[in-house]
Amino acid sequence: MSQILQDLQTEWQTIQDQVDAVKSEYNALRNKRSNHHVTVLFSSDSSLESLAMLQQQAEAEANRWSFDLQQLDQEIQATRIKLRQIRAKLAVKQAQIYRAQAQQNWIQLKQHHERINQLATTLEAEILAFSKTAENFQPLSEEWLPKPPQLLELEMTNIPYIKAEEKKFKLVGKPINFNLE
Repeated sequence: MSQILQDLQTEWQTIQDQVDAVKSEYNALRNKRSNHHVTVLFSSDSSLESLAMLQQQAEAEANRWSFDLQQLDQEIQATRIKLRQIRAKLAVKQAQIYRAQAQQNWIQLKQHHERINQLATTLEAEILAFSKTAENFQPLSEEWLPKPPQLLELEMTNIPYIKAEEKKFKLVGKPINFNLE
């Protein structure tokens, strides 16, 4: 089982590396878009030919800029989609890891559960014997004490106990029945 868990964790790390790479790509594209600029052209003279040429160059530059920006936006959107898909794969792999860990730990938890409840039963028997001994105290003579001492005071009447519920264990307090004869 631990080999399966190791394999899943290795796969998870590979997917996480993919997430990091796509995040880096996304950040690079966002940075490129943020730093995208247009070149402003100025004419050295104010002749009609020079102004017409300047206008053509400005329109060409604006078209190129607009086209480049659209391409960047498409690449950014594609990267976002890719990132969502890889994160979904990562979530699936994480769920598989959780399931494998739970299966691996469940056997040990059952063993501990049984051992703790055995100890709780033994502890309960010891507490009952202790209580019975304290109840059986009877002074030989009332002359040496004004009233019989109270040897046992019960502030806690529960012991820890583990219940198995569906897909989990629950630590509860089990009441001690002091009225057993």
